[in-house]
Amino acid sequence: MDNQLSVMIVDDEKPMLEWLSILLEQQGYSVTCFSDGRKAIVEGIKNMPDILVVDVKMPGISGLEVLSRLREKSPELIGIVITAYSSVDSAVQAMRKGATDYLIKPFEVDQLLVAIEKALGEQKIRIENRELRRKIRSRFSIEGIIGKSKPIIDLLDEVRMVADKDSTVLISGESGTGKELIARAIHSISRRSEEPFLGVSCGSFSHSLLESELFGHLKGSFTGAHRDKEGLLVAAKGGTFFLDEVGELDRELQVKLLRALQERQVLPVGGTKQIPFDARIIAATNANLKEMVDRDDFRPDLYYRLNVIPLHVPALRDRSSDIPILLDKFIENYSEETGETARSITEEASEALTNYSWPGNIRELENVVERVCVMTRGSEITFDDLPDFIREPTVTDAGMFADKVSAVESTFPTEIATPTLDEIEKAYTLYVLEHRARGQKRLAAKLLGINESTLYRRLEKYAKDRENP
Repeated sequence: MDNQLSVMIVDDEKPMLEWLSILLEQQGYSVTCFSDGRKAIVEGIKNMPDILVVDVKMPGISGLEVLSRLREKSPELIGIVITAYSSVDSAVQAMRKGATDYLIKPFEVDQLLVAIEKALGEQKIRIENRELRRKIRSRFSIEGIIGKSKPIIDLLDEVRMVADKDSTVLISGESGTGKELIARAIHSISRRSEEPFLGVSCGSFSHSLLESELFGHLKGSFTGAHRDKEGLLVAAKGGTFFLDEVGELDRELQVKLLRALQERQVLPVGGTKQIPFDARIIAATNANLKEMVDRDDFRPDLYYRLNVIPLHVPALRDRSSDIPILLDKFIENYSEETGETARSITEEASEALTNYSWPGNIRELENVVERVCVMTRGSEITFDDLPDFIREPTVTDAGMFADKVSAVESTFPTEIATPTLDEIEKAYTLYVLEHRARGQKRLAAKLLGINESTLYRRLEKYAKDRENP
């Protein structure tokens, strides 16, 4: 064999151990033998074999328990059960514990070899299918993430790069940008994709409840603790744990979380024994954790423990070219949920929605689309169907208008303290035309609340001013 496979044999009959050991070594396998089930478990956890051949009935601990304990640590372990006491019940139990085959003593040499080869073939197919599913998900369906803009393409490239690593990820971004979707995308194309994705929002619980959710508690540890409860970090066994709005953690929980991440163990509320956990950690925040560290509001050691791989989700205004695609998707989703015929949207309405600043990001856009679909009577969404705050933006809605005025102010002579009303009107008109209407004069006039003829007269005046300063 090119890659020597390891076999562990567990049987309390020494002649059987010797016979199987010689047989399998002749076939090129690396073999270890145990007559004690407990010793086999200890050794197996340290050096997991590829194949386990185990007798059912043994003194102390049964072979099925050995199989169960080792498969908890390595689900891909091939388990072949052998026994001199055949029964339907023991065969069913063996299969439930994860055995791939069940041989009755005495058996022929070829029966065992065929059972091993068959199990190896099935294992190879399972692994290849899982890898194929992961590749398909990675290439074609990173769930829920829509967009073709450079910021989102760059982000998805980073997601694919980090997905198969177990390093902790810290996702930053404004509220409503889709940080949890990014976390789920990482999980969905990772090796852990078949295991749970669990999460908690740190801002949704009080200190005591959040500690119980994260680490679990023992019965009677506090009022209302009527039974033991497993913490979410432990419950996410083999999967991914998403810690949302991590900046909301108080100082005491920051210390306990740091200890848990360092030791990969949690201490349940009211408990005295640490419980190990196996979950990849992905944290998210809409706060600037570095600034919180500088203000001494967040522990620097926890920040560096979380910020191993930083990812940033762009605000919707920074990927506005994706808005038409998102509009089509949200309209389609609404029609599927309600059973209604999907509405079309006019170019003018789409441009207005694209040029809005969206302080609430994708969440706000989705809510506005649902509102418009509910309130629109016709089969087409027009500019007039849009909410007032989009059709008639205020200076505040413009978002960057203050920066535009500041830029204009900087061109005035130093003795002029503030720009004139005409100068502010000019700055705002050009800002709306260039940045909100993208050069569309008809749309700019609507956004400014003036007639198109008025806009044309203003632009002619501004042109003459440039020619005759």
